[in-house]
Amino acid sequence: MARVIVVPGLAVHAYAELPVRHLSDNGHAAKLLDPPGWRGGDPDLRHYGRQLAADIDQDGEPVDVLIGLSVGTQAATVAASLTSLVRHLVLVSPTVDPAYRSMIKQAAVFFLRGDPHDKAAFLSQVPDWSRAGIRRIFRGFASAIALPIEDVLPGVRAQVTIIHTEYDLLTPHAYAAWLTETNDARLVLMPRR
Repeated sequence: MARVIVVPGLAVHAYAELPVRHLSDNGHAAKLLDPPGWRGGDPDLRHYGRQLAADIDQDGEPVDVLIGLSVGTQAATVAASLTSLVRHLVLVSPTVDPAYRSMIKQAAVFFLRGDPHDKAAFLSQVPDWSRAGIRRIFRGFASAIALPIEDVLPGVRAQVTIIHTEYDLLTPHAYAAWLTETNDARLVLMPRR
């Protein structure tokens, strides 16, 4: 049985519930954290990651797999860089590509979606966002832009796997490949289905 912790993306949670439930149903100790940006939580990804590392250390039990999703990859990387109890760090769609590291460019990529499937997924997140509010989401975006994951990733002692999906708009393939190459990580490519 593996101990798995999942850090969801900025102010979104529902999209990760089914996969985490599947892990639990198959005998793993899987936990989905509240996302960065929800009321009662910290929209600052560096603070979120530090608190997560402190919680893991206080618990004292190894984490077999720490998974970060989108903006959650930055918080998960901060946590994994601060504790030796994380064995494997999995980053799904790591953010933010330096070429898009500005509020205007991130907003354009985030809101101007061309794929109908992507638009449907985007709209399904609106109920989750209501638990954060626009001000906290904005602070979360600002935090993501201010925290280059490539500066933190070299301090991670755990094994690292980077997952890049073919349809990912926030993480270009070249950025995911570069992060993999420069950090002795493993790259997994997920094709569009």
